[in-house]
Amino acid sequence: MKRLVFLLALATALLAPSAALAGGVVLKVERSAHIVAVASTASRVALVHTNAAARLRVGQRIALTSTRLGNGTYRASRVQVVGRTSKVHFRGLLLAKSSARWSVSAGGAVITVRRGARATSSARDSGPMPGATVDVQATVGANGELDDDDVTPAAVSPPGGRIEGHLTLGTGTITVTSENLNLVLKVPAGLDLSAFKNGMEVVADFSQGSDGSLTLTRLSTGDDGEDTGGDNHGGHDGGGGGDQSGGGGGGD
Repeated sequence: MKRLVFLLALATALLAPSAALAGGVVLKVERSAHIVAVASTASRVALVHTNAAARLRVGQRIALTSTRLGNGTYRASRVQVVGRTSKVHFRGLLLAKSSARWSVSAGGAVITVRRGARATSSARDSGPMPGATVDVQATVGANGELDDDDVTPAAVSPPGGRIEGHLTLGTGTITVTSENLNLVLKVPAGLDLSAFKNGMEVVADFSQGSDGSLTLTRLSTGDDGEDTGGDNHGGHDGGGGGDQSGGGGGGD
């Protein structure tokens, strides 16, 4: 019996890391929604629900005690600031670009990265195009903005992503609004969205077709992490991880 108890305890300890997020680098803070985007590795970004969002800043390294919710986001019961970095590195799906910024979907967050003033007009039009999965290396500015150091294509298959934002229902489509981006997703026939209403905060998983179009694969509410619509095929998360350079700490 003692051996059985020991084995069960060992199995629980081994399984625990896959069910929780231990920490990472803050990439984005949504204070009104109490959500932060955290890069835990070079290929993983996650949305974390936490009441500590009001005191967190982009570039901080945080340690978390968290649980994974049904829609793939996390809820943190404890957050501690353990350091800071001026450089971040993450992977995501390039949703849009302009002469001024890149908009990248990573782990459900739309991360805005300012394009460098050093680039010439012609250079600004080169590089990855919307629909590409990209590796982003950026510098954290004084006000928490991210300035691009390097944005390059990354080969990831199958393509897709996730976005968190406010919902607008359409005919055969939905629109998820996050910051300055309105992302339109096709709704497959037979997908029941009757539980959703305009203005709801949602997390939408989506896949990308060969023609570049984006199709909704799962929709869930963004506040409690419970799935209330969608199928059994979650979107592919192109999220990424924080840079490993260190910094001074500070606990909360």
